[in-house]
Amino acid sequence: MSLSVVTMVRLFLTVVALVLAVMALSAWNRRRLAPEAPIFALLILSAALYCFGYAGEVAQTTLAGALFWLHVEYLGVPWIPALWLLGARKQHGLSSRNSLLFAVPLMAFAGEQTTPLHGLYDRSIQLIARGPFWVATADRGPIAWLYIAYLNLAILYGAWIYVFHPPASVHRRMQRWVMVASSLVPLGGYLIYLCGWSPWGLDLAPPMLGVTVILGYVAVFRLGCMDLIPMARSLVFHNMRDAVLIVDLRHRLVDFNPAARELLPCLATASPGDDLARVLSKMPALAEALLGPDGVRTLDLEAGGERQQFNVRVFPLLQDKERSGSAAILANVTAQVRMVHELRHSAETDALTGVANRRSFLAALERELARSARHSEPFSVALVDLDCFKAINDQMGHHAGDSVLLAVTARILQCLRASDVLGRYGGDEFAILLPQTDKEGAAKVAERIRTAVANSTLDVDDQAIQLSISLGLATWDAAEGVDRRQLLKRADKALYQAKALGRNRAAAWNGLASSRK
Repeated sequence: MSLSVVTMVRLFLTVVALVLAVMALSAWNRRRLAPEAPIFALLILSAALYCFGYAGEVAQTTLAGALFWLHVEYLGVPWIPALWLLGARKQHGLSSRNSLLFAVPLMAFAGEQTTPLHGLYDRSIQLIARGPFWVATADRGPIAWLYIAYLNLAILYGAWIYVFHPPASVHRRMQRWVMVASSLVPLGGYLIYLCGWSPWGLDLAPPMLGVTVILGYVAVFRLGCMDLIPMARSLVFHNMRDAVLIVDLRHRLVDFNPAARELLPCLATASPGDDLARVLSKMPALAEALLGPDGVRTLDLEAGGERQQFNVRVFPLLQDKERSGSAAILANVTAQVRMVHELRHSAETDALTGVANRRSFLAALERELARSARHSEPFSVALVDLDCFKAINDQMGHHAGDSVLLAVTARILQCLRASDVLGRYGGDEFAILLPQTDKEGAAKVAERIRTAVANSTLDVDDQAIQLSISLGLATWDAAEGVDRRQLLKRADKALYQAKALGRNRAAAWNGLASSRK
């Protein structure tokens, strides 16, 4: 009968050790899915070694055999509290000098393996018959008591983290309690053993690991607490730079990540179950977007003391093909919007003068032509050429030419309305679009521009440059219905006429047949 009990206990502990080893292998195989996977795999493996060693110890009848299996146990025992605490801290995003967690376990491992040399871990070990078992009892040394204190404090602190520290996601309460229970059950067995209340003086922590296996099974396959894929998803949710909010079908706030709390200070006092419209009462536009139809929209929100642009994407959360709520992702696109604006500005403006480039001017001309055709309104264009510009470039250099172009641009802009468009048409040639301007109005504007330029000089390298321009005008009339190309050709012929008449003047197209040669 005695042999049967010992055999059954050893068999039970061996099965527990094998199950733990399989769980450790499964966790290790998922290490690419979550950063905590290797930590939990090593934790479970350490528990498996503890169980396997103790299974051998309880079956021994000699002190030498018991000491051998004790050494096997201590290949895993010292690391259990440190790995448990490290896993809890990692899972909840707590940073620390993790190497310090292993200081006491390393001391315990080295002390136990070398205890015959110094007696600091166990002063002495005896094998005492208790019922059907021969139980190894030890007179513990200072290192052993230090490790026992560390073991209990570490596991209790880890459990405290699971209970009281805000997790990466706020809706996994049941899973956290399972984790706490799975750690406290073997700890309770160990404390019973330390108090001398266990049957036959056996260490109950290893058999209690069988209960941990059952709880682990529930957590892994039923509640998903230790399922590393949800852990990885939770980490992604927790560490996303974009703000994420989750709302149920009753428009109640279910969850949100730290990025959302940082973006929306009102979430600091919010709790799961609060009405979203009430939480965002001071941001009605955002509340309307989050509670509105699925899709993407852009909102201006106050962030970092300035107005910034956010893309708000709302999409359904489905469970068994039925909608159970909505998720909203708020992505800050301010930088992208500014970049697009800058690229568009660069593509549409002349790099030197800052006015519209040729392509942008022609696009504006097409739009004005279509508008004027719809409303039967006239408009005019003017081509402007700088007089003697080539001579300035040749004699004084291109930097002088650039200064002249900038000065002329400034003078022209001073004479235009906000609705007028000035573009750099070529090297030293500009084009002006004058909406809702007939032939007489265009002539007045052209003369005003010519006078403003001719009445100014520019000092470059201590040399005064007298500025002057020539202008060619053409007016679009709905009755004629000419296209953009014909209109510009008319303005070009008028400009040639102004040049031929001596420069520093404006000429309007009036059916002249002259052309550049």
